[in-house]
Amino acid sequence: MIRLILGALIVLVGWGGANASAPDEAIARHGFTMASVGYVLFRLDTGAVVEERQADRPFVPASVAKLPTVAAALSVLGADHRFTTRLRANGLIQAGVLRGDLILEGGGDPSLSSEGLAKLLSGLQSAGVTRVTGRFLYDASLLPELAEIDPGQPWAAPYNTGVGALSVNFNRAQLAWTRAANGAVTAGLWSVADSGRTPLDSVGVSLAPNGAIPPLPNGPDRWLLPQKPDGNGRLWLPVARPGLAAASLFRRLAADAGVSLPAPQPGRAPTTGENHVIATLDSPPLAELARSLLRYSNNLSAEMIGLATARRIDPTIDRLGQSTLLLQTLLTRQSDAGAGGGAKTKTADWQGLRLVNHSGLGTGSQATPRHMAALLRLGGAPLWSLLPGEEDGKILPPGVHAKTGTLSYVKGLAGVLTTANGQTLGFALFITDAERRRALDAALDRRVTEPPAEARAWAARARALQSDLLTDWMGRF
Repeated sequence: MIRLILGALIVLVGWGGANASAPDEAIARHGFTMASVGYVLFRLDTGAVVEERQADRPFVPASVAKLPTVAAALSVLGADHRFTTRLRANGLIQAGVLRGDLILEGGGDPSLSSEGLAKLLSGLQSAGVTRVTGRFLYDASLLPELAEIDPGQPWAAPYNTGVGALSVNFNRAQLAWTRAANGAVTAGLWSVADSGRTPLDSVGVSLAPNGAIPPLPNGPDRWLLPQKPDGNGRLWLPVARPGLAAASLFRRLAADAGVSLPAPQPGRAPTTGENHVIATLDSPPLAELARSLLRYSNNLSAEMIGLATARRIDPTIDRLGQSTLLLQTLLTRQSDAGAGGGAKTKTADWQGLRLVNHSGLGTGSQATPRHMAALLRLGGAPLWSLLPGEEDGKILPPGVHAKTGTLSYVKGLAGVLTTANGQTLGFALFITDAERRRALDAALDRRVTEPPAEARAWAARARALQSDLLTDWMGRF
């Protein structure tokens, strides 16, 4: 396999542990130190602690951080909220010609796909347009456009994509290459959807001269492939310029349908002139998007939904750090105010809670088990009902619905479980090897996409410990 270079509430009080030795034995059996594990098991109705360990120690939450993102979005936007992508014309349509500009306007839909663009294109065809004499603009101004989520990830990590209001096919490109019998290599990049794959003209790939790989990427969405890659292959890559990629894909689909469009340019949808909407496309409701987000742990979806939520409150937000701080403040104040009753009882000590993005990607965020338990409880039934379980293909014991979080030497899990005697309890559980994780971050080489073998083995032990702790809790309470 080749390696590419870019160029990837709660008052949690009391102690109810009837048998504290069972978790201790499980932790030791799987080769972890007692200091590396923290959790809170609590009653969903009152928030009272059933069992806890290092509940106030900060851990890296990884993708468990998607839970407060979804909780905030449901609270601010509502479960029925939809994101709308629009195709606008600023000019008159005469004899099949749009005499003016065509604008593809992003609405922050994280589920936008090639199929969705094809529906918008159908609206353009229904209007009789076969050619545009003005510009073809793409408007992604609804959200800030970012080249990547976390700068501490490998360049070629397909889960560390660009973010923007106009994002399509989850901002991933598939690099495919073939090697002929004479050794000649042909490579291309494609945008892939359920309906098939389409060449992605905004992203380029070239063979590295003399097989040499430079130490830095060759620019946004410009990739270098070793001169002599082995055999044939395919690899997912992140898209760093999502607005341009979506517009380029729309233009390609239009050309295939006999509609000629100019090369796309960034711009804003006008508010004057012969400005009218030709076609609209609504996303599924937020609750459905959030369910998919939690099931598949899609980082792009989390960032787009989080940014849209924050911008609903403050339209000037233009950075992830601002956005997450705003939502963090919103949630903690709601928690401190008390659920439903408005009681001014402080529900948790929020000191040390730090969320740097909406997806949990990277090691910049930190939260204690008690923090995450409070945020989980604050989300209530609307959040709990969206959590995935065994029936969704998750490796979880029956009766457990939870959000996982995984990075090298970091493992997290938070959700709800049903015990043997029929109780439904909430929990937040973190496992980490802080020393190894710090060493890994210090030695980061953004050219390397594969995690070390030792980290994969560590993750397997962490998953086994999670399972044992869950099984123990479900049997004892």
